[in-house]
Amino acid sequence: MRTTLAKLRTKTNPIFYMPVLGLAVAAAIAAGCGSATSPNSTGTAGTSGSAGASGSAGTTGSAGSGGQAGRGGSSAGSGGGATAGSGGGTAGSGSGGSTGAGGSGSGGTTTGCPSNATFCSTFETAGLPQGATYAVNAAPGDWSRDFAIDTTQKHAGNSSLPVKNQSASGSSGSAYRMLAVPATAGAFWARFWVRSDMVMGGDHNAFAGASIGTQPNDMKIEFAEDVGIAFNTSDMVAWPTGYGRLTSGGTNPYTLPANTWHCIELSFNSTGHVQQAYLNGTLLINATNYPTATVNFTTFKFGFERFHDPIRQMWYDDVAVAPTRIGGCN
Repeated sequence: MRTTLAKLRTKTNPIFYMPVLGLAVAAAIAAGCGSATSPNSTGTAGTSGSAGASGSAGTTGSAGSGGQAGRGGSSAGSGGGATAGSGGGTAGSGSGGSTGAGGSGSGGTTTGCPSNATFCSTFETAGLPQGATYAVNAAPGDWSRDFAIDTTQKHAGNSSLPVKNQSASGSSGSAYRMLAVPATAGAFWARFWVRSDMVMGGDHNAFAGASIGTQPNDMKIEFAEDVGIAFNTSDMVAWPTGYGRLTSGGTNPYTLPANTWHCIELSFNSTGHVQQAYLNGTLLINATNYPTATVNFTTFKFGFERFHDPIRQMWYDDVAVAPTRIGGCN
């Protein structure tokens, strides 16, 4: 087996001001500016400006600028009018801008679940994820024998879904530890975050894949490690370009470092015979005319199926399946 490797105011002129005082006073009173008898008082300018705050749709900004006419009356009046008007403008834009967006949740943390998802889970609640099916090679049993909700490891939110170590106490001991979830028949996308306590890319073991059903032994295309990250179907393997089982020279197999969250996007197309794998938003494998036979996929599986050593523990988070690309890796 090949050794594996690990691979963001200007001042008013007094001489000019005196001849026009009467007109300025009248204009100031009409405009709701500072008191004519007290040029430096805050007067009603602040009150006029605050009237702008009564707006609710962002037009309060224009009302506030009306208050700025108070600058002809006095600097303090101007300050009151401008400040109150500005306050109104800010409140108006807030209700339709960033504050509104935050209130609606569009600016906060999102789950990454598309509206057309056939399955989506962030593993924030206890119990078998809705829509998932658990089956093992051993006698039927509760899903918690091989899976759990873990609050100590997660990509986002408060928790993730670990696949228990095969030798862990209480585990089923089965080599097949997968959850099966519904997918669009024939072609679909899956997006998930995955972490392993060992390098991913060693001998032959499966992490996820496209299946024709929910039971063990019916998965047709594995997203696996097979002397590097690869697709495997009936021992016909597709690797990233320039990587894989090399007989001489070349580069080492493509591997994913341990104890690191990786975002994987998989496109399975059984009728078009094109299977793709993206790593953190970058195309990693583009397997065309693969496999050659047409298979009607109906199910996506994820977890861990051990064919060879080593025994390991893995975690999944933010798993989604949909007929179109989901994104969320960048």
